[in-house]
Amino acid sequence: MTVNLPNPNNSLRSRIARRIAGSDWPQTPEPRESTTVGGLTEEALNNLENAFFHQSTKRQDVYEDVIKMDDTIDEVAVALDMMADNAISPDGGSTEPFTISYMKKVDSETEAIIQGVIARTNWQEKAYEIARGCLLMGDEFRQFVIDDQGQIVRLMYMPPESMIRNEDDIGLLMDGKTEGEWAYEQRVPRDDKFIAGFAPWQMLHLRWNKSGRSAYGRSLIFTARTAWRKLQAMEEALVINWITRAFARLLFTLDVTNKPEQEAKQAIDNFKRSLQSRQIAKDVVGMDQLSVVKDIFIGQSYHDIGGRAEKSLTDAKVLDTSSTGYAQIKPIEYYRSKILMALRTPPPYLGIEEFINAKATLTQEDRRYQRFLRRIQNVLTQGIKQTVNLQLALNAIDPRKVPYVVTWWTPSWSDVAEDAQAMSNYAQADAAFRTMGVVDRKWIATRHLRMSDTEWNQMDARVEEDDKYPAVPVVQAPGNQGDTDKTKETE
Repeated sequence: MTVNLPNPNNSLRSRIARRIAGSDWPQTPEPRESTTVGGLTEEALNNLENAFFHQSTKRQDVYEDVIKMDDTIDEVAVALDMMADNAISPDGGSTEPFTISYMKKVDSETEAIIQGVIARTNWQEKAYEIARGCLLMGDEFRQFVIDDQGQIVRLMYMPPESMIRNEDDIGLLMDGKTEGEWAYEQRVPRDDKFIAGFAPWQMLHLRWNKSGRSAYGRSLIFTARTAWRKLQAMEEALVINWITRAFARLLFTLDVTNKPEQEAKQAIDNFKRSLQSRQIAKDVVGMDQLSVVKDIFIGQSYHDIGGRAEKSLTDAKVLDTSSTGYAQIKPIEYYRSKILMALRTPPPYLGIEEFINAKATLTQEDRRYQRFLRRIQNVLTQGIKQTVNLQLALNAIDPRKVPYVVTWWTPSWSDVAEDAQAMSNYAQADAAFRTMGVVDRKWIATRHLRMSDTEWNQMDARVEEDDKYPAVPVVQAPGNQGDTDKTKETE
């Protein structure tokens, strides 16, 4: 038997229908109460809080955010370019950002192996992109590509969002050969599909600002993501309001004296159509909007008061279209300054002149910035040493027996001048103390020159070797008498 349900819109018929249908009658959900704050519902407030305050800490989400920041914020892109360039760019016209020197003499074959792997992997050229990627993402993965002769021929870039680092309970890399137990694994981002596994020695993993509780690094602009979202929303709202309120509105006041209400409305509508219509073709009329925003039309009637025509009390004001309410950009500057703080780059370096303070403050900012650049160089040094050590091991050479150091060009000549002045003062004091018999040469070398015992023994042996051969006197090149007299005066 088929039951035809009555129209549920009628309350009496609905009650009858529910009795007939019984349990088959669809249940109406209870109305949900919602509170509002500042005109926003509770649900809207929750969405706002999740968007701006509850930032995800998952690696994939962080990587996506920082890439968008690099693509959309000029300050971020310029600062990353500048930091990577300042950290690796040499002075004096040299094309090599770093050099490898040796603490003691090594055989030519070992030196050729080290120089060869640096040349094949293009470390000198790739230092910039590796430094920038490490600062942006917090992690930089490079696979060591090795040929049949055991030579490292390439540092292949591996997208950080696709790489997994597997560590055991005490923080050591795993060394398994099955899925989930490799030291490094590459997986499809967001899909977690296994692609390939790598042993510890097959991968170069550089980490920026790594904390002890995380297996990965942290992006330089990790903490700026919240400020970036707010800044982005405020800038978009500001641009929209500038565009929509930047056009003038026209106020038309029409005389509708002695006209009934309906007739007055019709007269105003006819006037609006006469302004907005234009002849397109014969018997074809089109609409032509005068402005991007709507104009204002108001009817104004006059009344006879004591023989005088007086305006009615009806009035209208033209809305402020100059966008003065949106010229205050202090909140935007506030969130931009938070992003600049996370970048660790002095704002004057980016051309932001309003942040220039006293000369002493700028000098202090410059010193902090130079020390920050040295941190970048230290991270790159780790990658260079891992590359060199692996190549030495592939050639059956113990890297611990090859004492070499990676030397970078100094990022600041002002620091060099200060160090040189301090060294000169130390030398004068040490010479006086040694004459008095208070200190000896080893004390000076280990304290002021910071030499280790091994370095001192090697240096002392070389000095003794040099003392066996007397210095060759400098013979002045022949010149005119004026040059000779000038030399004597200088002496």
